[in-house]
Amino acid sequence: MAESKLKENWKILVFLAVLLAAFGLIAFKGLQFGVDFSGGTLFQIQLADPATPEQMREQVLPIIQKRLDFTGLKDTTVNAVGNQFVTAQIAETNPQQIALLQELLLKQGKFEALFEGQLIFQGEDILQVLKDATQGYGVQTTSNGSEWRLPFALSDAAAKSFAEKTFHQCTRTSFSPSGQAEYDCKRTYFFIDRPIHVLLVISQQQLDQDGLELQKGNAQESIPSGTKVQELLDNASVAYMVVAGSTLSEKNLATLNALPSTIKTALVSPGVDEGIKTQLSAYNLKVKELPQGALPWAWQALGVKEIISLTPSVTNLEPFVENVQDAKTFSTLVIQGGAPDTKTAQQRLKDLTILLESGSLPIPIESISTQTVSPVLGQDFLFNVAFMGVIAVIMVALVLFIRYRNSKIALPILVNSLSEGIMVLGFASLISWKLDLASMAGIIAAVGTGVNDIIVITDELIRGKEESMEATTTLAARVKRAFFIVTAAAATIIATLLPIIIVGLGLGKLTGFAITTIAGVVLGIFITRPAFAEFIRRILAKEPEN
Repeated sequence: MAESKLKENWKILVFLAVLLAAFGLIAFKGLQFGVDFSGGTLFQIQLADPATPEQMREQVLPIIQKRLDFTGLKDTTVNAVGNQFVTAQIAETNPQQIALLQELLLKQGKFEALFEGQLIFQGEDILQVLKDATQGYGVQTTSNGSEWRLPFALSDAAAKSFAEKTFHQCTRTSFSPSGQAEYDCKRTYFFIDRPIHVLLVISQQQLDQDGLELQKGNAQESIPSGTKVQELLDNASVAYMVVAGSTLSEKNLATLNALPSTIKTALVSPGVDEGIKTQLSAYNLKVKELPQGALPWAWQALGVKEIISLTPSVTNLEPFVENVQDAKTFSTLVIQGGAPDTKTAQQRLKDLTILLESGSLPIPIESISTQTVSPVLGQDFLFNVAFMGVIAVIMVALVLFIRYRNSKIALPILVNSLSEGIMVLGFASLISWKLDLASMAGIIAAVGTGVNDIIVITDELIRGKEESMEATTTLAARVKRAFFIVTAAAATIIATLLPIIIVGLGLGKLTGFAITTIAGVVLGIFITRPAFAEFIRRILAKEPEN
């Protein structure tokens, strides 16, 4: 008898078990809230050009995710919106940190090492950043401030290319009093985001000023003394021209006419006359001004990270190797730089580490806008959502009591709907989904759909009882008919929203709306609706005929 009763009530028992599990998850694991409620910053990122779906999925989104949340502990969500826009949410509101992150994002992160204008290796050739203090990684205090060092491992092919192109690129100049040979070695230039498809337009005044600053050097900015501006420009292998006065010279015009078609932008320095900018525009060049910063303009515009002099050992002069095919390769190299203090040095080391480890974006970022939500404002949002939820429950209860004028019918509908909302929250807790405003709207939509379905079931059962005296048979048949209608409606909702999840980690906040709505619909079809139908069928079977 007990077994028979258990079989009859299994739908209600499953409902109670799932509801209890949802309460347990919410109570012990808790709910996680997104930026809308917990506070944080929303980045709206525009790429310079559209990305393919593969680029967006395999490169753009992972790289932005890693740059924003290098530790993986900051609650970061990154989504594509179409093929040219990305939204990113991060639980960080500190203005200084946001500015640093924004600066880091704006870098394409393309690392290149050039020697005499030739590429010898790039970021893709770096196998690993060696974050080991025993190998030199870290920050040290010096007499001039602080120095940071970042060792990295090259692929075999890149190490061989480096050895071949720098082979014997030191010239012996003299001998020291102790008999040690002294050399004058050429330099290797490291760049981050070297402007490849850009024409640099430098005023003569700016060129002269940069020449003096570079010659003097700046140890705190990793600029070695004796750096020549002309060598810097030539070794960067970038199109450039020097202008003076208010019009372009014959030499400038010849340079413009010889430009490859891939160059669409002119990056101009301070001091370039407006007349020259107008002439550049006439050549279908997009004129972009780069203001003077703390560094020499040419250094900043070229994206120079460091200049490193070769050594006799690296060029296979000490010990001496006669033939290039026998050259010793060096798979571990070091980037190092200076900073005025330890904190700045640590930040520069961290930023470069992130860029090298995350890789370069396939497409540059055109612009970034940010929107910050404070934790206090987020709490206000959460309170308002909860308040609206209470109002919605009251309104639904009022409509139900007016519709049925029977508390034995209206109350189960209301309880069932609230239970469905709790189950969705339990599901969100289970998968650690971060609830935002869109997710909450999805829960409300799912509960609203549930109320509609339950009304369909209830009306079918009431109509079935009124049409036949064979109540049990009629009610069972009506339940099946009602479930056909409800299931068809649910399938339509799921079919409509599922593409948002499949395509969408791309549609930003709509993903949260789709997930919670579908979760509510699925829980309703398989858990709450069957339990309610069983419960209300029993109530109506006991109700006297009107």
